[in-house]
Amino acid sequence: MKKKKEINRFQRNPKKTLAATIILLLILGLSLFNFILSTFRGLGNPVLYYPYPLYGYRPFPNQEVTRTYGTVVKINNLSLRADGDWDNNIENKVLFLGDSVTYGGSYIANGKLFSCLAVEEIPGYESGNAGVNGWGIENIHGLIVNYKFLPARLYVTTLIEDDLYRGMVRLTGLPYWSRKPYCALQELLYYFLHKESQTRYVTWQSQANSTDVVRAYEQGVRKLKELDDFFKSNGYQHLIYISPYLEQVLGLQEEDPILLRLFHKYDLHPTYLLDRIKTQNLSPDDIRSLYHDFKHLSKNGHALWGKMMGEDISELIGR
Repeated sequence: MKKKKEINRFQRNPKKTLAATIILLLILGLSLFNFILSTFRGLGNPVLYYPYPLYGYRPFPNQEVTRTYGTVVKINNLSLRADGDWDNNIENKVLFLGDSVTYGGSYIANGKLFSCLAVEEIPGYESGNAGVNGWGIENIHGLIVNYKFLPARLYVTTLIEDDLYRGMVRLTGLPYWSRKPYCALQELLYYFLHKESQTRYVTWQSQANSTDVVRAYEQGVRKLKELDDFFKSNGYQHLIYISPYLEQVLGLQEEDPILLRLFHKYDLHPTYLLDRIKTQNLSPDDIRSLYHDFKHLSKNGHALWGKMMGEDISELIGR
């Protein structure tokens, strides 16, 4: 008589075994994916921001995080992208103001930003980057004019055209963090949820009539004028740049004529970097190599912007 084959617990419960195996593989897969996102993309350890009523939001001071492919983003004691802390001496300092184009993203280290490259060959001077992702001119105005954040003698404001209609941008609703996420997957999930939520909205251009478009831009230009007058009336130096979009440099899009008229109306004379770039006689491929996307810069773009701005700063301070 044959001995009956012994059946183990897994064979007795095939459905439970299959379910447990799937769950285990899913956990292992997600853990591996989280490890990859954390190690190679720096997710799960974002720069943290705090809200503030006068200027919207800024990064918390004294942060150092490792992000995309090991890029280190250092935020100093004054919430600036700068590798060193700043003291109270303003005479040898240049502060760069702007949005995400100035901030530079987490794919470029501090030392490769145009804010750093513009002054690296000017003896005795150091720069700080007060650019903040998502900011518009009213955030900058709020920080400088209302909050009186004045840690430098020379200020460089770099804007894209859209910055002049954004109004005061607040932290709520943006894909940024005030507390560290539990893991890389959580940061990725919230980012995709934010991107998906944007599909709910129509563009402001589709709703506004031409008169209100001008009024929106004019409000921003007035803020820029107030900012410029504030600097000059208080003995500070100020340079203003308009950073072009990729399509503008490729010759596929013109500068906004409304802004050109408003700048003339308010006696503002920003430097359009597009005009300077045109003198470089760059090929379309060379132009594309300057950009990370349609408005943010690559390392090549930061190098060129830094070179052009550095020439102006040297001339302004007599170096």
